[in-house]
Amino acid sequence: MTLQQMEYIVALNKYRHFVLAAEACGITQPTLSAMIQKLEDELDVKIFNRDRKSISPTIIGEKIIKQAEVTINESLRLKEIVADESDSMSGTLRIGILPTIAPYIVPDFIFYFKSSFPNVNLFIFEKESNSLLKELRHGNIDIAITTAPSDMIGLWDIPVYLEKFVAYFSSECKKAREIIESGNLPVENMWILKEGHCVPNSLQNFCKNMEAGNSIYEAGSIETLIRIVDRNGGFTIIPELHLNFLSEKQKNNIAYLNMESPAQRVVSLIIKEDFIRERVVNAVVDTFKSVIPSYMIDERIKKKWIKLR
Repeated sequence: MTLQQMEYIVALNKYRHFVLAAEACGITQPTLSAMIQKLEDELDVKIFNRDRKSISPTIIGEKIIKQAEVTINESLRLKEIVADESDSMSGTLRIGILPTIAPYIVPDFIFYFKSSFPNVNLFIFEKESNSLLKELRHGNIDIAITTAPSDMIGLWDIPVYLEKFVAYFSSECKKAREIIESGNLPVENMWILKEGHCVPNSLQNFCKNMEAGNSIYEAGSIETLIRIVDRNGGFTIIPELHLNFLSEKQKNNIAYLNMESPAQRVVSLIIKEDFIRERVVNAVVDTFKSVIPSYMIDERIKKKWIKLR
């Protein structure tokens, strides 16, 4: 059994098509078929069910493929340990980020990170909160940029910055500012994001109660919500960093929230407890310091090197 054979069965499980899997692995289809057959013969089990219409893993095949994914990820970590200890950082870094955070972070993050660490192969994926944590636990991403989940078993939370929420209301609502600033949020006039993009476990999760707010349209982005408000009235809640995306006219329609429980979120780096690439984590944190206003950055990371062990 070789690492290469493990990569082949993982690819075939992903694509469920011999030709596509072979292309992804950079080999011919007959070679892929022969190597997988050789592995099945060696283990004396059938990893895949094959017929003319579909390819699917057997019950034991699913277990073998899952372990192969773990083995492949562990082999990559060996290379990353060496890269992390060398003077010139290299290797691959896979980051997952919440869609309600990505627009304010990703463009500048890519620019500053690639400028500082050109030898690192950077990949960034937008994922909804549940998918983000699933991908992190399975080792498909290295770092998740989100708010800390309630289930932190096996995970480590590194708070990076604190962001307030503000209300954006229609210019047609003359009394909206006074009502909203008092902390009274009339739910019948509130437009909210669909559940998958909500901020998990924040003190003010405006989409926990799906009976609250206007349910005509399940918006997937803050920008869409703002356009809906401009056209249809009412108000919505937006993160502080979105203020830079507003026109000067739209900025007149902002109201800061005076609420007993602060309307805010702590954005963190979430990593697995066994993540060992200390220099990479600090490189990501340092890049955040170039992207996020200083007053929002968590005081604990402003000057302190993050130690993983």
